[in-house]
Amino acid sequence: MGQALAATAVGMAARSALAEDDDPLQTLLQQNQRPKSELGEGFDAASRTARMPQASMPTLSPATLQTTEQAVSRYESIVAAGGWPQVHGAERLRLGMRHPSVGQLRQRLAAAGDLDVDLSAGEIYDSYVESAVRRFQARHGLSVDGIVREQTFKALNVPAQVRLAQLRTNISRLRAFANQLGPRFVVCNIPAAQIEAVEGGVAVSRHAAVVGKPDRPSPEIQSKIVEINFNPYWTVPVSI
Repeated sequence: MGQALAATAVGMAARSALAEDDDPLQTLLQQNQRPKSELGEGFDAASRTARMPQASMPTLSPATLQTTEQAVSRYESIVAAGGWPQVHGAERLRLGMRHPSVGQLRQRLAAAGDLDVDLSAGEIYDSYVESAVRRFQARHGLSVDGIVREQTFKALNVPAQVRLAQLRTNISRLRAFANQLGPRFVVCNIPAAQIEAVEGGVAVSRHAAVVGKPDRPSPEIQSKIVEINFNPYWTVPVSI
């Protein structure tokens, strides 16, 4: 079979359930398969400092550590500058709306680099704001629709200090994997319920995965794949 594939299960903090109309798993799978142009280059051309994830970029790769270290440096600067504002006062924000919360939203998006700082004032939810929201949603694993509702509000209002702490925690995890990844491996992203097959630094295939729950978490393992069973037999447990 040639070089064996390495299988790694990566455990991270579980996300809260998305709003019912977000259809989270299907949307996440679809957005990860979109071409790069749909994720970033098709948005309004205001300059931004936050980079969009490429559709072919794997969740875990040797380059992930370097990218995360760069993010830590950027977030340290954000925290030192006072972080970003909270966005409150509306249940939903979308294109065409005028609302005082849009001003907070503009400042929040500009602080993280999703929106040009020259566009950080104003109460109208225009196409530039929508594009910045889409970028933010794509970077945070949310449904990419350009509409700010419950889960996007929650992600926006996580303090910069908390995000920085999360990045620092993940650096130690990534360092543990940095020297163990070969050119071909399979990784299970447990919070995203997704499996990626990676070859040469490119995610060549993605599939939905069945994972555990907080009370019955999926184990974190690292092993070699020696056999793949397609459509295996399964005995339904008595519990269900």
